[in-house]
Amino acid sequence: MFAWFLINGYGPEQVVTDCGIDVGGGRVPDLTVWAKGQPPRPARSSHAGTAGLLLAVEVVSKGSEVVDRVVKKIEYAKAGIPNYWVVERDGVTTVHRHHLDGVTREYQLEAEGVQPLAWLLSTAPDL
Repeated sequence: MFAWFLINGYGPEQVVTDCGIDVGGGRVPDLTVWAKGQPPRPARSSHAGTAGLLLAVEVVSKGSEVVDRVVKKIEYAKAGIPNYWVVERDGVTTVHRHHLDGVTREYQLEAEGVQPLAWLLSTAPDL
């Protein structure tokens, strides 16, 4: 997924792995995508603030299911992160793309629903 963003015009300063973000507590998404000209900047801790953060991606692992699917979804929504994608390592490897609703401040599943990762990577990123 990292390479997919780079191939589609995002700069290496925009697509970051292992970047801690401050969402009221520290979290380290598997992948973050930042607005052009707004790379991660430290907040009140050693973690970056969420200004300029367009997308947080989590890959669900054994033992992190509830945290990735429920807890982080709530935390990231409260922090105002516009997009949250959850990658499920099921038989096909699927992506659940959520977009923050401006009124409810909760994530809504994109209209396309759950998509196979292979299909998503054949398209251009739409953030």
